Amino acid sequence: MADQGINTSSLSIEGKKMTDRDPLINRTNPVSEGGFFDGLLRPCLAELVGVTLFVFIGTMSVNGNDTLGIALAHGLAIALLVMSTASISGGHLNPAVTLGVFLSGSIAPLTALLYFISQLLGGILGSALTRGVLSQHTFTNISGGATTLGPTTSAAQGLLCEVVLTSVLVSVVLLAAVDEDTKNLLGPLGIGFAVVVDILAGASVSGASMNPARSFGPAVVVSVYDSDVWSYHYIYWVGPALGSLLAVIWYRLFLAGPHKRLIAVD
Repeated sequence: MADQGINTSSLSIEGKKMTDRDPLINRTNPVSEGGFFDGLLRPCLAELVGVTLFVFIGTMSVNGNDTLGIALAHGLAIALLVMSTASISGGHLNPAVTLGVFLSGSIAPLTALLYFISQLLGGILGSALTRGVLSQHTFTNISGGATTLGPTTSAAQGLLCEVVLTSVLVSVVLLAAVDEDTKNLLGPLGIGFAVVVDILAGASVSGASMNPARSFGPAVVVSVYDSDVWSYHYIYWVGPALGSLLAVIWYRLFLAGPHKRLIAVD
């Protein structure tokens, strides 16, 4: 989840300076500049495969019914997958992150759109793999690992929870992996930690999705057995979108480096 990748080969010996050499950053026509395969198809495939594996691991972990285990499974998985795909696609693996990176001015509109599609397809494939591994009884018993509201949580509370949790995640992404002045090698680890603490904080309230692809894929697959999964599904689109927007606002206004910050301070 970065502005098209964390390129470790561009670090100085002291490890203090990173130079962005990734293929899609700030490019309005990635196909002509990077070639169709390396400039567009390969990154989209990286997002699809990455989200597939993330959703599979995430939904499988729900079978353990242990919040700490679920949080660690999601957080460690996203950290490893971001490390693996950052130099190819930026390791977004989340439509809310792609939205934040797009609004921060670090990805072309066409690329963002194709990432969205790839991520949603990955969510469906990952959940389908979980269904293939688990029995129907086990799969339906955990609602396919879908994100749902807590038993005492109202729709407004769930929405607010998703907004705040996603703003934390996207803020970490923008500051630890996107901004030229603040990004560093520990970016993927920080992103993973953000997912862990968000799930620990919000799992009992909203399910702590922070990722429309993570919610959409399981909802599609489990809806074959239980259509009620769609009842409050909009929360897992609107909440992450608003949370991403909120993170971008305070990033662009106050936290970004001079080249991205809208408020200039002499």
